Amino acid sequence: MSKIYKYFGSSVFELVFDKEGFCGVKCSLPKDYNDPYELFLAMDLNIPTEYLAFYSDVIQEMPQFPTSCFSKSPIVSPMWAHYANNHTGFAIEFDLEKLQQHFDGNPFWDVDYREGPHKSLGDIVQRAAELKKPRYTYDLQRFAFSEAYFSKYAQWSYEEELRFVDTTGVIEKVAGNDILYIPMDCLVSVIIGPKSDENLITLSQEAVEEWGLDWYQLVIGKSHPQPYFRSYDGTICTFKDGDILAHDELCDNCEEPVSGGNEMCPWCSITEAHEIDAAAGNPFRLLSEAGQLEDYMRSMDAIHRE
Repeated sequence: MSKIYKYFGSSVFELVFDKEGFCGVKCSLPKDYNDPYELFLAMDLNIPTEYLAFYSDVIQEMPQFPTSCFSKSPIVSPMWAHYANNHTGFAIEFDLEKLQQHFDGNPFWDVDYREGPHKSLGDIVQRAAELKKPRYTYDLQRFAFSEAYFSKYAQWSYEEELRFVDTTGVIEKVAGNDILYIPMDCLVSVIIGPKSDENLITLSQEAVEEWGLDWYQLVIGKSHPQPYFRSYDGTICTFKDGDILAHDELCDNCEEPVSGGNEMCPWCSITEAHEIDAAAGNPFRLLSEAGQLEDYMRSMDAIHRE
C-alpha cells in the first residue's frame, strides 16, 4: 500500500471533516498558486522566435484544472512549518491506490524536479510549428500539460510532491472554493504536529476513534536525525520505506529511536563523570573563576568587528 500525505493548519480540522463520511481537500487553479513559478511552462528561449511564438499561442489554450498537492513524506519539516502553521497543525495519511481507484481518470502523479526545461520539448515545438498538423499540435499541448502540472524546479524537491488534477469534474463548489471530497475509507491516519494545542489533540483523537483510523503525534527529538512519531497507545514509530512503522530500538532513558544496538541515545549516554570532566576542561569556566571571562569576550568581539 502506497501512502501520500496532506498538510493542514490547525484551524481547519473540523472544516475538513464537515461532510459526513468524507474528507474535504481544497483545490486551486494554476493561476491562483502562491508560488510565482508554479506551473510556469519553462522553455528554452534560444529557439527561433517563430517557434517560440507558436508555442506561446498553443499554451494559451492550456486548461485550468483544479489541482491539489500532496507529499510522499510526513516528515518534511518545511511543510510542517509552512502548511501546518509552524508545526501546530496536522497531516492526513491517504491510501494512494484507493484514491486512484475512486478518482479513476484523474491523475495522481509524481512531480518531476528538474534544473531546466525537458530536453524533448524543443523538438516537439519545432515539429508542431513546422509541420502544422493537428496531431502534432495535440502532442505539444499534451506534453505541455504534463510539464505545466507535474514539473517543478529542483530546489523544491524536498517537498516530495505528488499532485491530483481534476480533469473529469469531480470537485464540488463550496462557498466559492473547489473542494475534493475523499471517502473516509481512503484515509489511513491523522498526524498532529508537535506544537498542537489540547483542543486539536482532543478533536483528532475523538475523530480517529469514530472513523477507525490510526493516530500519531509528530515528535522532534534531541538526537534522532529526523522527526518520529508517538502513536495513540504510546508506541514510538519512524517513517521508513514509505510507511510509518513501530521502531524496535529505543533509548532506555528517553525512548527516542536509536540504532546499531545502542541502549542509550547520544545525549542520555552522557554520565555524571563525563559532565565533571567536561566542566574541568572548559576554558571559559577557568576564565570565569578567575574573573576574566567578560574582559576576554569583549576583547574577542572587538577583534572580530575589525
